Amino acid sequence: IKESIRVANAIQKYVIDNTRLGIPAFFSEECPHGHEALEATTFPTNIGVGSTWNPELYERMCAVIRKELRARGGHLALISSLDITTDPRWGRTEECYSEDPYLSGTFCERAVWGIQGHSEEQLPENAIAVLKHFCAQGATRATNIGQRELHEIHLKGMRKGIKAGALGCMAAYNDIDGVPCHINKKLLTDILRNEMGFQGFVMSDGKAVDRLKAITGSFEKAGAKAIQA
Repeated sequence: IKESIRVANAIQKYVIDNTRLGIPAFFSEECPHGHEALEATTFPTNIGVGSTWNPELYERMCAVIRKELRARGGHLALISSLDITTDPRWGRTEECYSEDPYLSGTFCERAVWGIQGHSEEQLPENAIAVLKHFCAQGATRATNIGQRELHEIHLKGMRKGIKAGALGCMAAYNDIDGVPCHINKKLLTDILRNEMGFQGFVMSDGKAVDRLKAITGSFEKAGAKAIQA
């Protein structure tokens, strides 16, 4: 832990001293079943968490994750919380709470409270919950997804997360009706912001925008389309 803090502080000092605006950086960390760091606490994966039917206990678990994350200098907790499993053969089924959108949404809500605290709790160890993946990655065949299925099954978790105060979400790798989520303006602007009222930030998944070069023709165009969306 001491080494993590030393490195985090060294990076922050460099960013503050060597950039035009001197704004400290956000450090994001994977927290799918505990903070993924050496000597951090390992908890059950989401499929096990969902099987407990115990949202209160899960909130306490996420509070431990938050404290361990902040103790090492991290700020953004990347939480797998939006995927609904529709096919057990999918390789990331363990990141889903269940196949049920209501149960999954309830755990998503508790994840936000555990990571960010409740609105009245402005604690120094609070972190930002980044809910992922938005949206319908668990459908496995999201290219052919219908609007009823999208809204009734795959969007409910994010709705609950927003009501709980979530400040971040991560776009999904998949496409919906042929439009990749990272450049899907209907999804990221019309639905997420205008319809749901999300006020936080949308984060890209690892190299997801770069992968869109195959569609757009260049990295610059891929980045532009993502920003426009």
